[in-house]
Amino acid sequence: MAILVQDVIDRMRASLDAEGAEHYSDTLDLIPAINNAVVWLVSVINSTLGHKKLGEEIFRDLTETSVFETSINSRISLDVFPFEVWTILAIYPKPTTADTGAALPPAVTDKQSRHMPNLYHESSDYSAKRLTVEEWSINKNNPFEAGNTITIATCPDLVGYAYLDPSNYKPDSALTIEKELEVRPAVPKENVTIYYVRKPVVALTVGDSIPFPDTVFPLILEKGLQYVSFKQGDQTTLYGVTGMDIKQLLLTVM
Repeated sequence: MAILVQDVIDRMRASLDAEGAEHYSDTLDLIPAINNAVVWLVSVINSTLGHKKLGEEIFRDLTETSVFETSINSRISLDVFPFEVWTILAIYPKPTTADTGAALPPAVTDKQSRHMPNLYHESSDYSAKRLTVEEWSINKNNPFEAGNTITIATCPDLVGYAYLDPSNYKPDSALTIEKELEVRPAVPKENVTIYYVRKPVVALTVGDSIPFPDTVFPLILEKGLQYVSFKQGDQTTLYGVTGMDIKQLLLTVM
């Protein structure tokens, strides 16, 4: 369940001993502090993504699953995703899909990919492994590594797919195609399912919600209070207490 902005504001006012007071404005003080806390939390999570596996629970309100049609180069542009992408969790080539009832998306050129809102993912027998730029080249002709182009011809039952993180290839000077990830062995103009985490949007009103689980509520609260303390010029009491609390909470949550 997402965190309600109103709940955070109520707790912030209680901690500031400002219930019912006009000293702190929701729109000028507290909501900006909450948004800064969310930005900080995103940066903390980003710093740990490459070092250890975070629990999937922290992404549960931000996780999306979409089906895409690749370009002729077996690539998918991040620009065709329905949401701005924070991080990719999994890529499934050659999925089994079913009809959502939505309209078929407009046709595109062979060099373009597209989101397929008319389809939803059911299952797949394949999962693509993420490779580094160095591995991408080396693995191409190694039949024992994912992403090679040999197994699919000699022993298709043992094919292992891989994908390369998005890069700008500029395949057509007349089109704006940027930030494309690539799947190999190639799946040109075929469907691929992608599980990904969308970036959280900022809160604008007290009626909004923050798309993180309740487990990070204390982090957002304490960091929000710390940002309020910046405006107070308080570097000894509230700032110091929340700083110590945040260190302890990070050890618990992350």
